[in-house]
Amino acid sequence: MPTPFTARLLPCLLGLVLLGLPSSRAQGTVAAGTERASQVARCLKLRRDAPPVAAALAESLLREADLTVEDELKTLSCLGIAAGLSGDRKRAVEAGARMERLVLAHPELALAFRARAYSQAGSVFHGAGQIHRAEAAYLRVQDLARQLPADEAALFQATTLSNIGLIHADYLDSPEVADGFHRKALAIAASVGLEDPAILHNHVLNLVRLGRTAEALAVIDQGEAMAHRRQALAVVERLRAERAGIWIAQGRLGPAQQVLTSVIRAQQTSADTPGLAGSLAKLSTLQRIAGDSTAALATARLAWSHVDDTPQPQKQREVLRAWMAAHAALGQADGVMAVGARLHALEMETLKAQRLASLAELQARSESAAAQRELQAMRHKAQIQSLNEERTRLLRNAGVAAMILLVMAGVGFGLLQRRKNQQLRTVSATDPLTGLRNRRAAGTALQAMSTQRATPGMRHVLFLIDIDHFKQVNDGFGHHAGDDVLVDIADALRTLCRPGDVIARWGGEEFLMACPDLTAAQACTVAARLHERLGGARELAPGRAWDLTVSLGFAPFPFFEEGREGWEYAIRLADRALYAAKDRRNAWAGLWGRTLPDGASAAGVLEEPENAVRSGNVDLMASYAIERLPKTALRAA
Repeated sequence: MPTPFTARLLPCLLGLVLLGLPSSRAQGTVAAGTERASQVARCLKLRRDAPPVAAALAESLLREADLTVEDELKTLSCLGIAAGLSGDRKRAVEAGARMERLVLAHPELALAFRARAYSQAGSVFHGAGQIHRAEAAYLRVQDLARQLPADEAALFQATTLSNIGLIHADYLDSPEVADGFHRKALAIAASVGLEDPAILHNHVLNLVRLGRTAEALAVIDQGEAMAHRRQALAVVERLRAERAGIWIAQGRLGPAQQVLTSVIRAQQTSADTPGLAGSLAKLSTLQRIAGDSTAALATARLAWSHVDDTPQPQKQREVLRAWMAAHAALGQADGVMAVGARLHALEMETLKAQRLASLAELQARSESAAAQRELQAMRHKAQIQSLNEERTRLLRNAGVAAMILLVMAGVGFGLLQRRKNQQLRTVSATDPLTGLRNRRAAGTALQAMSTQRATPGMRHVLFLIDIDHFKQVNDGFGHHAGDDVLVDIADALRTLCRPGDVIARWGGEEFLMACPDLTAAQACTVAARLHERLGGARELAPGRAWDLTVSLGFAPFPFFEEGREGWEYAIRLADRALYAAKDRRNAWAGLWGRTLPDGASAAGVLEEPENAVRSGNVDLMASYAIERLPKTALRAA
C-alpha cells in the first residue's frame, strides 16, 4: 500500500531544474560561486540516496553568510527532504516553513522558480504528515502555474496530480479515485517528455493496493529503467522491494528472498530507513509463510525499530501488521492484542494530528477579517473532512474490536479482517453472473470519472448496449443459454476496453461502457467496433446456432461544449439514442451536443432532444440513415 515515502519522491524534477536558474543576490567570486553551486547540486543529489549526509551538508551551507536567495531555497529543500527521510519531522517542517517565508519576502524571484519552491515546500510538508500545509502549497503552485507557458505548466501539473493522488490513497482511503489522478499525471508527463520515476513509483504502490499485480509488474519494469537513467537509486530499490512483495503474494518465495536480501543491504548502506522498514516487513511476511514464525517475529521487531517514533504512519501500519501476523502464527494472543493496541493508538494519533492541524489553520484564518470568504469555503471543506474522518474512525474501531474478540476466542483470524472487508466490498459491487461492476458500483466509478476533466477537444462518452430479441433466447433455448450469452458479452467487453474504461452490467440484457477522452469521430469508431465484435452467430445448443445482434446508443459528458452536465444527464440521452437504434435493431446511434444556444436550457434539451437535433445544436449520428429521433418517454438514470 502507498507509504509516506512516496510523497517525498514526487518532486524529483524540482532539484534538477532549480540548478539552472540565475541568482538574484550579489555573488562573490566566480570560483566561490561555482564551488557553492557544486555543493548545492551534490546536496540535492544525496538527499534521497544518503539523507544523513545531505542533511549535514545542508546545515553547513546554510551557515554561510553570503548564500544567495536561490541557493538558500535549494539548500532548504535538500534539508527538508533529507530530514523527513531520516525521521526528523520537526526539522523538516521548519525547513518547509522557512522556504515559504523566504519566497514571500522576495517577490522579485522568477515566477517559475517560485512555483518550484512552493512545490518543494509542499513535498516537505507532505512527507512530514502536515497534509493541510502541503495542500496549501500545492494550491499556490497551481495558481502560479496558470501564468506560465503551457509546456512548463504541464510539468507542475503532473507533479501536483500525483501528490493529490497520494492524498486520496493515503488519507482518504480512495485508491480508485487516486488511480485516475496517477494516470492523468503520467499522461501529462509523457506529453512534455518528463521522466520522473517517482510518479511511476506512486502509480505502482496504488496498483498493488488495488490488487492489479500484473499491471503493477509492468509499471515496475518501466520505472526501474527510468530510475536507472535518472540515477534515482532509492527509487530503484523501492521498486525492487515492491516486486518482491508481489512475488511473495504469488508464492514465489525463493526469488523474492533473493531480491529482498539485496534491497535490504542497499537500503542499510544508503540509510533509507523508511524503505528499509518496508523491506523488512515484507521479509517478515515471507519468513512467516515459509514456516519460520520465530524469525518472522524478530524481523518485524527489527523493522519497527526503524520507524518507531518517526513521521511514517503508513509505513508503521505495514510493519505493525507484519508484527501482528508473526505473533498470531506463533499462537501468542497477548502479543497480537498488544501490537493491535499500538496500531489502534497510531490510527487515533494520526486522526488527532490532522484534526488539530485543521483547527489551528481555521483559527489563524478567522483572525483576519479579510479572509472571511475563504473561511466559508474552509468550513465547508472541514465538514466534508469531518464526515470522512468519522467514517474512517468507525471502520477502524470496528476492525480493532472484531480483532480482539476473535483473538480472545482463540481463532486468531483478526488479521484477515481487512482482506475480508475488501472482498465484501468487491462482492457488493460486482454482478454475480458476469463478474462486471453492478449498477451501483458503476455509478460510483462514473462519478469518479466526472471529477477528471477531459483533455481539451475531447469528452468522456457513455455507451449503452442492449442485446436484441434476448427474450427469444431465453424462451427458445432456456435461461441457462441466456446466462451464457450474458457472460460471453461481458468477456468480450473486457477484451475490448482500455485501461481506465468503465464496464458494467446495467440491468437485464443491458450493458454500460464509459470511455474517457474521446472525440465524436472516435466515439463513432468505438460504437462501430463494439457493434461488430459483440454480434455474430453463437451455438446455444448442439446443432442449433443463434445469430446474435446488439443495439447501441451513446452520448458524451459533459454533453455540450464548455458544459457542466454530468454522467446522469448523458445516460438519459444515451438511452434515447439506444431507443433510436432499437427502433431499427442491429444498429448503433449517438447524440453529441455542440454549443447550448442562448436562451436554451440543458433541461429543455433533455426533455425534447429531437428539437435540438432539428436546429443543429445536437448532432445525431448512426450506423444507418436517420434524420430524427423516435418519440419515447425518457427513463431515469
